[in-house]
Amino acid sequence: MEHAYVDELPSDEESCYYAEHIVFHPDPTRPSLLPTLTTTSRKSSLTARASRPQNAPGLTYLDISGCTEVTGLGLHAIATHSTSLTSLYIGRIPGVTDPTVAALVRGLPHLEVLEMDNLPLITAVAVRDVWTFARGLKHWTLSGCMHITDGGFPWVPGLQANQERRRTWMESLPPLVLPGTHQLDKLRVLDLSHCLRLTDAAVLGIVAHAPRIHNLNLAGCIELTDRALEAVCALGRHLRIVDVGGLERVTDRGVFALASACTHLQSVDVSFITRLTDLVVLELASLPRLQTLGVAGLPRLTDHAMFFAAEHAFELEELHLSYCIGLTLDGVRAVLRRLAKLEHISLSGVPAMKRRGVRRFSDGCPEGYDERKQGIWRVFRAQNIRALGGFLEKEQWRRREAERANVLFDPRGDDSRELY
Repeated sequence: MEHAYVDELPSDEESCYYAEHIVFHPDPTRPSLLPTLTTTSRKSSLTARASRPQNAPGLTYLDISGCTEVTGLGLHAIATHSTSLTSLYIGRIPGVTDPTVAALVRGLPHLEVLEMDNLPLITAVAVRDVWTFARGLKHWTLSGCMHITDGGFPWVPGLQANQERRRTWMESLPPLVLPGTHQLDKLRVLDLSHCLRLTDAAVLGIVAHAPRIHNLNLAGCIELTDRALEAVCALGRHLRIVDVGGLERVTDRGVFALASACTHLQSVDVSFITRLTDLVVLELASLPRLQTLGVAGLPRLTDHAMFFAAEHAFELEELHLSYCIGLTLDGVRAVLRRLAKLEHISLSGVPAMKRRGVRRFSDGCPEGYDERKQGIWRVFRAQNIRALGGFLEKEQWRRREAERANVLFDPRGDDSRELY
């Protein structure tokens, strides 16, 4: 991009005027460039003048996520002067507050991408402003905003919040009642992962006023139940990617409803929902366009689910099975034999994968991973998947030959086909 700057500022006033794309990557080993965004003094240096938002009216992309020295003063200046912004990334900035977000969404009428992950001071008040004023949003992330409640999302009749739980002032906000014509109909990506206070009522309001979401992430929203997944069904064929991992209250019923209504799903993650059984995989594996399936951490999952997936999920490219302790080598071998498009399979923490000779096909452990505490690391990619499948088939052939010869089967860790 001709007028893009990464970890630097324009060198002169003319360059600043034409700047369109600025990205800062926080680096603790060097002084931060970002304090210049908050300066109000009249410095004479070109860098100081270039860093002021009023000198960059054509700026359309700004990524300052993780730059902890940015304050509300600089962001208010952006809202006032950089009104051409379409993409704004302000995640992991602890000083961002509700009034700051309100100023941004009111002052940036062309905003299409807004990432505001892990903002500890953001509440439902800021979320309400986004729903009210940023109707052109296409991409919106709120991951890890711990204090967001249902009050930040549109209210629809039919489901009341749980009144037995003690309410805080943030949950005492009046309902956000929007007319039916007030929709974020351009919104395609919404990430609400690990917003722990959200309930089913918030999901009902979301799908009613953002009916064309393609990518929805609700992972870690532990208050959600099957009712939330049934509400998501209203997205129908628009929904392509959904992550509901870690929703402990969800059961097979909710996932059945989701898979039946959203038949264009390409990626589904239902990992670490301990109530789920093999029946969920049977339903999801029947989706004709499914390319990525995450079912890690399901203790009730057995080889029967793998046998079904091997015969139906022929488009599958990624399969996550880590910590599914009920799987055996028979189920793994069936998947590797039949799913020719598979490019990634994770089997970490599966006891059967301690088998001699398997580890050599796996990727190495990431830095800081302790197998003694976190279980074995088994992640296979590309050609190693084919090599692992060939090894397991060879060992199965050796077992049959040993049975035919009526001799004791001795597992090998190499590629030899010898019985002894």
